[in-house]
Amino acid sequence: MPTYLIQQAWGDGRSFEDFRLPELEAIADMHGIGPTSEPPLYEKKDFDPSSPFLKVNIPSDEVMKSIAERSMMMKNVVEFWGEAATAEELRKVVKEYIQKNDSKVRPYMTTGTFAFKLYGFGKTYQLKDQMKVLKPFFELGFKNKVKLKDPDHQFWVFLDHGHHDGVDNSPPKKVSRFALRPIHPSLICSFGQVYFGRFIADGMRHVLKPFSLKTRPFIGPTSTVAELAFVMANQAQVKVGSWVLDPFVGTASLLIASSYFGGMCVGMDRDYCLLHSKIHKKHAEKKDLFTNFGHYGLAKPEIVCGDNAYPPWHAREVYDAIVCDPPYGVRAGARKSGSRRGLQGKKVNPVQTHHDKVHIPSSVPYPVEDVMADLHDVAAKYLVVEGRLVYLLPTIGDFDPKSLPQHPCLELVAHSKQVLSGGFYRRCITIKKTKAWKEGMACRRRDKNTEPPPCWEDVKSKMWVPKKKDGSDSGATETKKNIPQGMLRYEMIMPYTRSTFKDLPPGTGEPSEQRNPLMVDNDDHREEGKDQAPPKKRKVSKDKNSS
Repeated sequence: MPTYLIQQAWGDGRSFEDFRLPELEAIADMHGIGPTSEPPLYEKKDFDPSSPFLKVNIPSDEVMKSIAERSMMMKNVVEFWGEAATAEELRKVVKEYIQKNDSKVRPYMTTGTFAFKLYGFGKTYQLKDQMKVLKPFFELGFKNKVKLKDPDHQFWVFLDHGHHDGVDNSPPKKVSRFALRPIHPSLICSFGQVYFGRFIADGMRHVLKPFSLKTRPFIGPTSTVAELAFVMANQAQVKVGSWVLDPFVGTASLLIASSYFGGMCVGMDRDYCLLHSKIHKKHAEKKDLFTNFGHYGLAKPEIVCGDNAYPPWHAREVYDAIVCDPPYGVRAGARKSGSRRGLQGKKVNPVQTHHDKVHIPSSVPYPVEDVMADLHDVAAKYLVVEGRLVYLLPTIGDFDPKSLPQHPCLELVAHSKQVLSGGFYRRCITIKKTKAWKEGMACRRRDKNTEPPPCWEDVKSKMWVPKKKDGSDSGATETKKNIPQGMLRYEMIMPYTRSTFKDLPPGTGEPSEQRNPLMVDNDDHREEGKDQAPPKKRKVSKDKNSS
């Protein structure tokens, strides 16, 4: 079976390196390359978390090209011809490969046009230094003409310097062009590897710019970035004809990626005003989530105003995938339909019949544990067997997959983490349905009296480091020591401004209570402005003689 070398995305500002393997495995599984395939998709010893390069075993160029063209975490892929510690050694290895596979590779070296490309991971090469590296490879016996722009065949040389210290997730530091010295090919990459291969295909990262949130007519504060949305759609294995559900649709940023892959999308949300575009000014141009689909020329989804705590669907296994970003109470508070009187044990008056069409149900707080348990119950009930549930979950500290809600129909496939500041992580959970749902099956709920809460139970309350009376940090841990006092520890997801701290005591950099001032509960809006005096009108003098 042919071996290919893939160059994966690594070291960008959002740190999605941990998503590389789960996405690759999910796409390969769609092409019949699973965990039990022989030879395996990749050898575990070949995977280096600090390197973007990985060798994989794929049946043919066509299959490899199909996998690459829908992979967001893959930059490009080449047919693997050899690797070595230096460029000079690599030339000898590639020469032996050509001699061994002469009938297969000779057409690429004698017909059409060709070009050499060089990429250095961890180091920037100027043109003159690139020529020094590539010069030995011209002696391999190429008979066709050189054409740098749009050649028929491309041959890549990858140099992995491995400038990663393993301390954090920062990308390797590039060497300044003023620090470059004349380099002899035999000395290049003495601390890493050099690879050579024939170009097969690029990944789908070219769609990031046109699908960026900056280009969309309608977005919200919790819209998911395009890169993560496409990765989640790949892990959900969305393809043409797949039925996809997002029970917390919001601005439908996740369904845009699923629709791009040909999925038939259904969205649900309990926010009536958001779904019906009631959040704009009276004279502003009306925009809603459907505007984005028209902007990209995608099929519009079916949208239902409903509550995931009380699913409106018939008990049928319909959906091939459920992809969502649940409201876990960090930037958008989780709420469900209900009555406060009901929570207090009081009688709840029924809605009168003539109010049915205009009635908007009241809401009550929706604990995060209940959100997750209900989501797993919905997945077990409405997913087809082998269907997938993919969702985002913020955590803090160590994560135990066993802390997730357990259901007899569901099985954990993968969990990837995006590293944030202050010991916080945003994880992508991928779950597969393994057997049919039967009446009475439900998630196991945690016994709050005997079992400790999971690390994702109340992330919002852990975003601030409270002080003791002596001024010390009451919750100092290894992950908190390097966090300046008063710094919002989730700032990579939730930016803050100077006005955030306007009500804090003078000379302090954090609130007096353990609460995030950016989060305002729905009930607080009713109390706003009651104790505030109306603003005074400014007197304007009307002097007729003034010029």
